[in-house]
Formats: sequence, C-alpha cells, structure tokens
Amino acid sequence: MNLRQFSLFLGLAAALGLGACRKPAPDETVYTGKSPSTGGVGGVGGTGGALPTGGSAGSAGGDGGVAVFDGIDGAAPDVPFSKPALLSQLADCAVAHYQHFAAQADELEKAASGHAAARTPATSSSARGAFVQAMAAWQQAELFRFGPAAQATEPGGQDFRDNIYAWPLFGRCKVEEQLVSQAYSGPGFATSLINGRGLGALEYTLYYSGSDNACTQFSAINANGTWAALGDPELALRKAHYAAAVAKDVRARSLGLLSAWSPAGGNFRFELAKAGSGSAVFASDQKALNAVSDALFYIEREVKDLKLGRPIGLVECFTATCPEAVESPYAGLSVDHVRQNLIALRRLFHGCYPGNTGLGFEDWLRAVGASDIADDLGAAIAGALVATTTIDLPLEQAVVAEPAKAAALHQAIKQISDLLKVEFVTVLNLELPKTVVGDND
Repeated sequence: MNLRQFSLFLGLAAALGLGACRKPAPDETVYTGKSPSTGGVGGVGGTGGALPTGGSAGSAGGDGGVAVFDGIDGAAPDVPFSKPALLSQLADCAVAHYQHFAAQADELEKAASGHAAARTPATSSSARGAFVQAMAAWQQAELFRFGPAAQATEPGGQDFRDNIYAWPLFGRCKVEEQLVSQAYSGPGFATSLINGRGLGALEYTLYYSGSDNACTQFSAINANGTWAALGDPELALRKAHYAAAVAKDVRARSLGLLSAWSPAGGNFRFELAKAGSGSAVFASDQKALNAVSDALFYIEREVKDLKLGRPIGLVECFTATCPEAVESPYAGLSVDHVRQNLIALRRLFHGCYPGNTGLGFEDWLRAVGASDIADDLGAAIAGALVATTTIDLPLEQAVVAEPAKAAALHQAIKQISDLLKVEFVTVLNLELPKTVVGDND
C-alpha cells in the first residue's frame, strides 16, 4: 500500500468512525529541494496556465478589467520548509491581500461619494468600476477567513469578514426598507444588521435601477405606500447616498482589519507566525495551520455548493435550475468571483510571492512525501481556473444557455474539494472544519 492509498484509507476510516488513532505530525524542518523561484514541479504549480494572475472582470458590463495583484511584493525568501516559515509567509500573504483590498476600498469610497454628489453617467460608471476592483480584491481575501476576519467564535476572530461582505446573507428588502427610512444616514447604520450593509448592499444600490422592491405586501413600505411615494428620481438619489454610506463603512472596516494584524494594533500577525512559541491564540503551529486549512474549505461550501451548486440546481434548488440564486445578480460578476477565489487558493497552495513562488501548502505535502497529492491538487486548481475562462455569459444565463460549461466548472471545483476533504487533511494530520464534517457529496 503506497502513501496515497494509505491516506485514502485513513480518510475513509475517519469518515466511517473506524480509526481511533491519528498519524503523528511530520518533522518540523524538512528541506524539499524546491527552489522558491520555480513555483511548482513539472508544470503543475506556478500560474496554472495562461490565466493572468489578477483575473479579469468577466461580465462586468464594460467596467474594465480587474487590476492585477500578484501577492506579496518582492522576491520570495530562499528558506527551507518548516511549519513556522510557512506560517510566517501565510501571515504576510493575508496582510498583503488586506492591504490591497484597503487600497481598493479607499478608491471605492471616493467614487461612491463622488457619484452621490453629482449623479451623472460618468460618476455612475466610475463608482461601478471601483466596485468591480474592490469586489475582486475582496473575493481573493475571502480565502483568508482566519484570525480577525473570522467569526468571533473562531481563534482570534473579530467578525470583520461578515461586516465587509456577509454573503450569502443579503436582505434586499432590508436595504429597501432603509432606503425609505434613510437609516443609512444615521449614526446607528454601522451597527445595523449585516444583511443591509457591506459589499452586497453596494452591488444592489450601484447596479439595480428598477423601481420595484422585494418586500411583501405586509411590509410597512408597501402597506403604507411610502415606497411608491418616493418616485424614481428620489429613489435613485437615495440609492446613491446609501451606496456612499456603505462604501464609507466598508473602507473603515478594511482599515480596522489591517490594524488587527498590525504590530501597532492587534498584532495578529505575531499570533499566527509565532504559534506554539509565544502566541496567546495558538498553542501549537499545527493548530494555527489547522485554522488556515479550515479557511481553504471556503472552496467546498461557499464556492462548490452555494456559488455554483445552487444556480445549477444541485443544492437547495427545487426546480431544474435556480439562476436567481447566483452570488452577483446585479453586476453579473458571479463567474469572476469564483475565479478570484481560485486565484487566492492557488497562492495559499503554491506560494504568495509573484508568480506563485514562496512557501505554500504544496511544500508541506512534498515535505512529508505526498508529492502525488501535491501534484493532483495543483493540477485541479489549474483546471478549475481554466474552466472559469470557458464561461462567457453571466452565470445566471450560463446555467440555462450553457449548462454543460457551468456543470464542468462545478465538477472542477468538486475535484479540488474532494482532494482537500480526504487526502489533504489526512496526510497533514489536519481536522476537517465543522461545516464540512458529514458532507459526503
């Protein structure tokens, strides 16, 4: 029985409750022989094909391509693999993504404020373009849902992610009720329910020009006629000011998230990089790596099941397809969101320096002799990225007009998640996230 067969057996045994023992953690320092400048072995690593590192705006409706972001600035340090070295680079990778998002959030606030003040076609286009850039940056940051970005119940969690982008929680009716009440202009808006704030609310207010609302007839805005009384010009004005208020809140939270990682602030970078040797959050480096590993499973639940499975009709859909369930129904960016998620996953796996160099989970797999699993995961990530480029239509149209292409992308994502759920976690002695345990699809 080779290592891969053994790891598969262990994973299946764990799923069936057959094994009470776990394999010991690997040695702390193992030199892999991989040059930091190669980014992979045998063409599997690196950039994963011809796809640009920054992705593209997909169906952004003429708002322009997404700005290229290539990870941590500078050349990757030439250091051998060790868990502390990997954690240090993972921490720097998270900070680099948050810095990039904060810069885009700053531009978004300026553009949204400018549109609220002028409300011309040019300012509308500028605000939408800034939204595309900021959302692409955040979709990459989504894969870093550990530490301050995570929920407060997780190690070091401070709920920053849900306050910046609460998807799949979004309440269109909640936003519309607050358009009527103008709650967005009050001092309590920053502490209002997350389903009426964040990037989801920004997409709706910047892109949806309809005068209807999604509330029931029993909602006060319909029962009392206050929505209908607004009229189209006033509604457009309020949407612009709502967007500006949300953009201001998002920028403030982006700076708060950066501060939580900064040595001058919460210094979570220290907590992650020094796990097991001074960290007050993580008693061991293995526990810290498990927290990062949990974040990788965003690809399983959020991407495979919710972003793709629901619209395709495979998950929580009671008709042939559910195109209305796409992540980005107003801007048409659902496929690009998946692409940006995969770009970030590729950095975490291969390395976060330019060209996907540096240390990533790939190096840990190779250090413990699981190069075949590293190769398969690298190939699966590259294949999924290619699958995103085959869909030219917005996802809500593709699931109806090009179902085979949408299904192929879903299958490509499933290939990644299947490898993560069994072989990856077993070989590296990691625990599955609670949200994934028992999920056998």
